[in-house]
Amino acid sequence: MKHYLDSITPDSFSGILYACEGIRGGYVLLNGPTGCKFYHSAIADNQLLRPSVFERYNYADFYSFGQPRIPCTYLDNGDYVYGSADKLRAALSFLLENVSMKLLCVVNSPGAALIGDDLKGIVSLVPADIPVITIQTPGYSLDLAKGHEFAVKALIEALAPEKRTEEERDMDRAAGRFRVNLLGRSIFHKNHEGDIDEIRRMLELCGMEMNAAVCAGCSTEEFLQIGKADLNLVIEPEFGLSTAELLKERYGTPFYVCDGLPVGFDAAEKMMKDIDAIRQELTENASHLDRFLQDAGMARGRAYAFISRMNQITGLPLGVPFAVEGSCSEILGYTRFLSGYMGMKPDGIMISEYNRELGESSLRTYLEQEEIGYLMGKDPDRMDPEIVLASGNTIARLKLEKKKFSGIETSLPTIGYYDVVPKTFLGIRGALLLIEMVLNGLDF
Repeated sequence: MKHYLDSITPDSFSGILYACEGIRGGYVLLNGPTGCKFYHSAIADNQLLRPSVFERYNYADFYSFGQPRIPCTYLDNGDYVYGSADKLRAALSFLLENVSMKLLCVVNSPGAALIGDDLKGIVSLVPADIPVITIQTPGYSLDLAKGHEFAVKALIEALAPEKRTEEERDMDRAAGRFRVNLLGRSIFHKNHEGDIDEIRRMLELCGMEMNAAVCAGCSTEEFLQIGKADLNLVIEPEFGLSTAELLKERYGTPFYVCDGLPVGFDAAEKMMKDIDAIRQELTENASHLDRFLQDAGMARGRAYAFISRMNQITGLPLGVPFAVEGSCSEILGYTRFLSGYMGMKPDGIMISEYNRELGESSLRTYLEQEEIGYLMGKDPDRMDPEIVLASGNTIARLKLEKKKFSGIETSLPTIGYYDVVPKTFLGIRGALLLIEMVLNGLDF
């Protein structure tokens, strides 16, 4: 039987809200009851701080309820009978007159979608100097990743980012510019800011630039430039493959999909080498990998020194059992690194139902190649891992069950640690941080 703490994971409705909230300068108005607001507003607020976040009285109006993000129309029983038009028009007028924004997304909650209001018609009657788009809530039982992709594609269709002209393309080529969109992150990813910073840093070491981290903290201006990228990098297909396919169809932009999250030195180096090869093919320019490979080599040397020291004294981390929770791509990335590089032993996986069909084949193939296919479906309740990479929710549950292990938070919800410094487990710096946390977890 599924544990009750595992039954409160966010669904497609949450994915839609977080995708829209992932555009800086944009605002999301939720057409729904307050019960649909508070959790989503709190998560979005914690993940992407808005200025004046501590001045709660700045958000004491009828719609914000003291929270800086996701105001709502606070629908009640009468509105579900007679419609939400009056409250929606009032909220729209208030926000457009009192809040500085560059984009307004009106999202129907699942309950409000049943009323049958003409959302687009209602919105069109309220004058606005900025784009105002409406998004319904399809698929009541779909997962967070599918909701995220649905919203990103709806935003692309509504805002219609411009395509790069031939003249602009020639100017970019002459200047040696190669722009990359990052897909596969959302503000619901625990370390999305650190992840984006590390991918940007690695791209720059290779003479490339990040064009936009799509709906993961990009600005409205960056979002409107996504059609001008040279390549779309999908680091987690569960959260970005469908969008990459749409962008290729609309703009002709090729895309690269990571087979497993780029966790660890080998995965990061493979990703950057593959992207550099694509760049060379498209631009006929020479490789620019030297600085990146030098950086990776120095990091490998540092990692070896610390791992070797622990291994000589204790024999660890060789053979240490570990468990991983996450999407199939996340599990594949973490397992390859901890098993292949650090010599640890996989001892349980917990697969999140986030577009599972997109990554399950690669994960299953890897586990069967390593002769550990039996781990599909084996969670830590029935195993004894010493290191658990999971959400704070799962780590807390296993602690309550008296399991003895060290937990590393890799996803939301968290136990509540304040990440003042952006962190990542991706790329070269992410590999160093993960090694640091594993070694300390085993030492204390």
